[in-house]
Amino acid sequence: MKSVGELMKNPVVTVSKNDTVARARNLMLREGVSRLVVVECSVPIGMITKKDLVADLAKYRMRNRELESITVLELMRAPVKVVNEDASVEEAAKTMVESNIRGLPVVDSGGRLVGIITKTDVTSYYRQYYGGTHKVNEIARRIEETPVVRRTHSLYRVIDLMEAHSADRVIVEEGGKPIGIITETDLSFLKPNRSTPPFIKGVALESEEVSSVRLYQLPTAEALMTHDPIVVEDSSDAVEAAATLMDNGIGGMPVVNREGDLVGMVTKFDFVRAVAGGASA
Repeated sequence: MKSVGELMKNPVVTVSKNDTVARARNLMLREGVSRLVVVECSVPIGMITKKDLVADLAKYRMRNRELESITVLELMRAPVKVVNEDASVEEAAKTMVESNIRGLPVVDSGGRLVGIITKTDVTSYYRQYYGGTHKVNEIARRIEETPVVRRTHSLYRVIDLMEAHSADRVIVEEGGKPIGIITETDLSFLKPNRSTPPFIKGVALESEEVSSVRLYQLPTAEALMTHDPIVVEDSSDAVEAAATLMDNGIGGMPVVNREGDLVGMVTKFDFVRAVAGGASA
């Protein structure tokens, strides 16, 4: 059994409460991280994640504001859950599950920030120590718990499902087969396609006269998704799924049966739940 201090990452990417959301977003993009710890005098006081950006910036009160005008303080989660560097990885996993969070700042005995442990670190731990413990279908979300959309569902439907299922990704299916996946990164770092105009020119009849109109485009699931996602079979050893996620740098993937039909989804947080259960090999 390892301690959090042995598994945590350091240094931690941090921001202050007075930094702008634009800076926070750019930091996430540049450093390749999903969350930032908000600190004050080396003490963690909050957390801001990609999911916060997706959910909060979609709200009506934020939609018309520029990112440079919104402070981290307005969006951060506070107070923040922390874990001591001497705690076990299993204890950290339990705290993540109980609080439904994907990362924990790690502090020393004085409460100062010394590192961070995330769902990725716990998935790596599972891969190393939990071989033969579970099959994928024992820890994965079942199909009724999996957020699923079709090609033509809108951006807003994707966001709604992420929130409703407390998920960081949505599966796109067609004919019962997974054909794509959309993650919170796809939404929080969405960039317009410069080659595509924001509207389509069309015509309309007004009092028997033809007039031109602009039909504004709303991003669909098909436009947002990564095509042909990596999948895992439900009867595989869960360690194989953990290895696939880690080796490919992805946070989750569709689960299929032998016929290739979509039966669920497995994510790094499912491995956190498994470790929180405490049964190790």
